[in-house]
Amino acid sequence: MGKDFHTFVEVELEDLTRRTLEVAGPNPTWDSTFNMVLHDDTGILKFHLYECCPDSLNYDYLASCEIKGPGRGEPVRVSVTEFVGINSAKLKVKLTLKEWQYSDGLHSLSGLHLSTRGSSLNGSTSSFQPRTGRKIYVTVVEGKDLLEKEKSGKSYIKLQYGKTIQRTRGTANSHPTWNQKFEFEEIGDGEYLKIKCFNEDMFGDENIGGARVNLEGLMDGVVRDVWIPLEKVNKGEVRLEIEMVTINDYHHTGSESGLIELVVIEGRDLVAADIRGTSDPYVRVQYGNLKRRTKVMYKTLTPQWHQTFEFPDDGSLLALHVKDHNALLPTSSIGDCIVEYQRLPPNEMSDKWIPLQGVKRGEIHVQVTRKVPQLQKKVSDSEPPSSRGQNISTQMKQTMMKIRSLIEDENLEEASMILNELESLHDVEEECIIQLETDQMLLLNKIYQLGQEIINSSPRRSSSN
Repeated sequence: MGKDFHTFVEVELEDLTRRTLEVAGPNPTWDSTFNMVLHDDTGILKFHLYECCPDSLNYDYLASCEIKGPGRGEPVRVSVTEFVGINSAKLKVKLTLKEWQYSDGLHSLSGLHLSTRGSSLNGSTSSFQPRTGRKIYVTVVEGKDLLEKEKSGKSYIKLQYGKTIQRTRGTANSHPTWNQKFEFEEIGDGEYLKIKCFNEDMFGDENIGGARVNLEGLMDGVVRDVWIPLEKVNKGEVRLEIEMVTINDYHHTGSESGLIELVVIEGRDLVAADIRGTSDPYVRVQYGNLKRRTKVMYKTLTPQWHQTFEFPDDGSLLALHVKDHNALLPTSSIGDCIVEYQRLPPNEMSDKWIPLQGVKRGEIHVQVTRKVPQLQKKVSDSEPPSSRGQNISTQMKQTMMKIRSLIEDENLEEASMILNELESLHDVEEECIIQLETDQMLLLNKIYQLGQEIINSSPRRSSSN
């Protein structure tokens, strides 16, 4: 060892490595604390000692030692061990085994033996994934000490649970703040939540660390606020808030014969599908076998739609497909998302921004309400569906005549725009038809309910001998 040498220690636990500061002198005190994760009953912690000069980027390996991680009944241990390779060199460490921070407090990490089967971010190895009927809500809050591969790049997080993959928007700097909430359906058999952190780059996004989080033992309604250390890198942590919710309280099968009202309000930070750096976005709404669409907003990445759609509530999946309109070529996708509504309280509106999947960025702002009809008459100031349908039919005829005239004048560009208006009118016409069918269904349901009440309230005849 040199006279003015500095030393540091690299701590290794499976794929997780962390490094202390460089300290001068033959008796260094580092006082460095690291958050490490044990994925099994116990683990082997490895400590590697290095020597370096203050003005040099080079460093020399000196020695190593190992310590077995603490087990059950040993929450705190202070260990002194000798380095192999240097005479009389010793290392003092303090190991603290915390309760498993994602559990209900009744289990320690050493008491858990969980399946590590499942999938990676590149694909799943299992085709059957049993559902438990509970929802897992994961909020990606912030990160700290993330690797910065590109100073101008942005960092984002990918989450995978089972076959569902979600991602945050990109945020610049090494201490990004996301505050984005994602929803997953709980899967049995010890499925892990997998995390991967990336830096955006024009030549391909670069992985800057990952982790896997065991979600066994979460209590309903209890939010766990935890920092997760990233593995396969020497620094970086991600803060998550994790909550488990049983949806039985609000789960329904559509038996109330109500409506799902969806308001597609706006989008932001959409990807550019055109070479001009813009898009012509519209939203295709799919509820079971029913399909609707918004109008097209031309040459914008922040569209404003403000359109309302209603569907008979039968518990179907509600999906949004954001498309880029093209008059000549097939439309291209600029993101998809699922609108969760099943656990909403009846007649209460939920206002939320939903990140788009399958693209690097983009969010859709929606409002969704589970409308459950009341016995009293619903007063509505809106135009009756039958009258609105007649008006739309007249507008469609006028639009067809206008398109024919534009084609004859060889004004194809304007004809394409008017054709899109015709498609929107056709969708509204379908909406009116669905509304009429829904009103008919609700009326028949109310007649049935009133008939049942009359039958139940009628006095029963007593039979005489």
